[in-house]
Amino acid sequence: MKRKKKITIGTGLLIVGILFWQFGFFNRFNYLTAKIDGWRDSARIVSTEPPMHACGVPCIGLKEKYGFHEHYTSCSQTGPTIRGINAYNKEIEKYLNNRNGNDWREKYQEEMNLLIENNRLE
Repeated sequence: MKRKKKITIGTGLLIVGILFWQFGFFNRFNYLTAKIDGWRDSARIVSTEPPMHACGVPCIGLKEKYGFHEHYTSCSQTGPTIRGINAYNKEIEKYLNNRNGNDWREKYQEEMNLLIENNRLE
């Protein structure tokens, strides 16, 4: 290959790599991993905030009923990681809407509130 062609290919790969990095494709949670987790029926809702309540067996069972698990990542994340997490959560939300119906969030929240009121989270 000639030098000019090598430089062009290298520059193109560098630009593609930077774009993939900016959209979070080099992190665990991104658009592609959301699609894969949807196909595997192992969806997670990723949060960067600590959980409000300790989640015991009844709470985990409720989440499994609706087809997801919660995953907490630390609060300090980079911009590309946050973009990847947002893309992941958006695709998982679409998957859960198809699986449970569009009003699944309200039903889930009602059942979670019952667990909280009855003090059965742990």
